[in-house]
Amino acid sequence: MVSKPFTRVLICLAVLALIGVSALAVGSKSQFLTTNDGRMAIATHPPQHITPSNQDDAKLTKIGGNLSTYPFATYFCCYGNTIAEGGSSFPFQTWVAVAFTPTADATVTKVEASVGTFGGASGFELSIHADNGGVPGKVMKSFHIPTPPTYGDCCTVDTGTSAAGIPVSANTQYWVVASTTAKDTNFLGGWAFNSTDMRAHTAASWCQGSSTYCGTNSGKWVAFSGLLPGFAVLGH
Repeated sequence: MVSKPFTRVLICLAVLALIGVSALAVGSKSQFLTTNDGRMAIATHPPQHITPSNQDDAKLTKIGGNLSTYPFATYFCCYGNTIAEGGSSFPFQTWVAVAFTPTADATVTKVEASVGTFGGASGFELSIHADNGGVPGKVMKSFHIPTPPTYGDCCTVDTGTSAAGIPVSANTQYWVVASTTAKDTNFLGGWAFNSTDMRAHTAASWCQGSSTYCGTNSGKWVAFSGLLPGFAVLGH
């Protein structure tokens, strides 16, 4: 009989073969890989210790999101979407956005995401955007996240809070965006997938770079349907 650990290894190898993992290690000690197109980030070593998430939402209402309440799997540690500023650390700039639609008028006071870094001293930007024809539009509020956790660790979340709040309307689509600016010099990391919902949902990606990586869509948001990374939009 094949042992369970060996079976898991075979499954992981099969998945990696299907998605086309690059042979290039983009972090120290080969701890991180990306797929051939650079769009998916993979942590090759699962966390040795689980830190319960720092979510603190008991007094807040969930407006949107998919983070698990299970302390040992708030999100999935090791697979997700690449977030990169580009520059010397990565051949193109890439961001990701996930859509949410409130079921009632609300005020957002807290945003959480499962973005981690491959290393380095740069942070990233976590923001809420209005919709613009099915892709992210005007920035409603942006939070600089200076010290994201290491990608592949579990399960600290990045958090942005607004005392004034961000009003959102019922049955209107908005976006949570993980992006970078010039001050996020050479940021490179991943936005880990959620662990609660494997259905395809509305998302969008931004690519700025050569046609090798961005095709004809460089500098544009492009909508797609796929697995969502972990996030939460909270408020009252």
